[in-house]
Amino acid sequence: MEKKCGYIALAGRPNAGKSTFLNAALGEKVSIVSDKPQTTRNRILGVYHDDTTQIGFFDLPGIHKPKHAMNRVMMRMVHQGLDDADLVLHFIDVSVPLGSGDRFVHEFLAKKEVPVLVVANKMDLVNKAKVIPTLEKIHADFAPKDLIPISAKTGDNRDRVIEVVRNYLPESDFLFQADTLTDQPLRFMSQEFIREKILHYTREELPHAAAVTIESFTHHEEEGVYEISAVIYVEKATQRRIVLGKQGQMIAKIREGARRSLRTLLDQPVHLELYVKVNENWRNNDAILGDLNIN
Repeated sequence: MEKKCGYIALAGRPNAGKSTFLNAALGEKVSIVSDKPQTTRNRILGVYHDDTTQIGFFDLPGIHKPKHAMNRVMMRMVHQGLDDADLVLHFIDVSVPLGSGDRFVHEFLAKKEVPVLVVANKMDLVNKAKVIPTLEKIHADFAPKDLIPISAKTGDNRDRVIEVVRNYLPESDFLFQADTLTDQPLRFMSQEFIREKILHYTREELPHAAAVTIESFTHHEEEGVYEISAVIYVEKATQRRIVLGKQGQMIAKIREGARRSLRTLLDQPVHLELYVKVNENWRNNDAILGDLNIN
């Protein structure tokens, strides 16, 4: 069988399950997951390999109307990812009613000269019979090249996505080394894993008000340990108190959860220090956005 290799953009509304699908398809965690909007702020490349296929998946920020400098840069990453792709997978969360946000994404993608397939995700959360009208409406309104119902979380029909998209990829020699998983450096992935724990533990209290920058990232090879220092930026003093928690309980919980995730990522023990700073305008601060690789 001929070799095929290409790039596929994962697009959709925030929280449609793109990152969950990517991590599951790769069998490794390269993109953080949360039920909060705008969890993905960067264009994350994850590379899928099998004997005849290589796919460079672009996990893109959720498509939205930008309000801050950060959001404008995020949408620029979306445009770049779509322009570089051979195919787009439009993820739609079928556990909620089809709405104006999905139509906004469809109209946004329709302006690009690239084929679009719809991935109807979160089928594990719906009654299969009752979701049929939603799937029929997606077919009628969006006219995708193909529509694939899946559950990225449970794995139901997930392999079918790879089978279908392979037909759209160009014949090509492989572009990536066999052990390439992502283009993201460990330093960046570390700050993302810390942010994931903030989103997890603070729940609805800090929707997108927090950012994490790495101040120092040192690997002590002889001792076999990483020493990491990071700053958590929030926009208000009240948010800082939330992150710290009563008698420092919340920041301790975030630190321990992040330390465990980083231990898995780096495959060595991690000493982690976290500091919380208030910068009410960090989403418009070019220096901070640069530290976040959002530039």
